[in-house]
Amino acid sequence: MGEILLTNIFFIITSVAVIVCTLFVCVILYHVIKILRSIRKIIDRVEEGSEVIAEDVSLLRAYVVEGSLVSQIMSFFVGGKAKNTSRRKSKDITNN
Repeated sequence: MGEILLTNIFFIITSVAVIVCTLFVCVILYHVIKILRSIRKIIDRVEEGSEVIAEDVSLLRAYVVEGSLVSQIMSFFVGGKAKNTSRRKSKDITNN
C-alpha cells in the first residue's frame, strides 16, 4: 500500500470517529439539558412553597408579638369557664 492510501484511510477513520463522538456528545448534552429543565421546575416549586411558608411564619410572628396567639392558646387550654368561676369565687369570698 502506498503512503497516500494509508493517509486517506487514516483520515476516513478519524472523520468517522469525530462524527460519532460529536453525535454522542450531542445526545449527552440533550439529556443534560432535559435534566436541568426538570431541576429548574423543581426549584421553582420549592421557591413558591418557601414564599408561602415565609408569609405564614411572618403572620405567626405578628400574632406572637401582638400577644393574641398566646392569649388564644391560653384560653384554649384554660377555658373560658375557669376564668369566670375564679372571679365569682373571689367576689363571693369578699362579700361574705
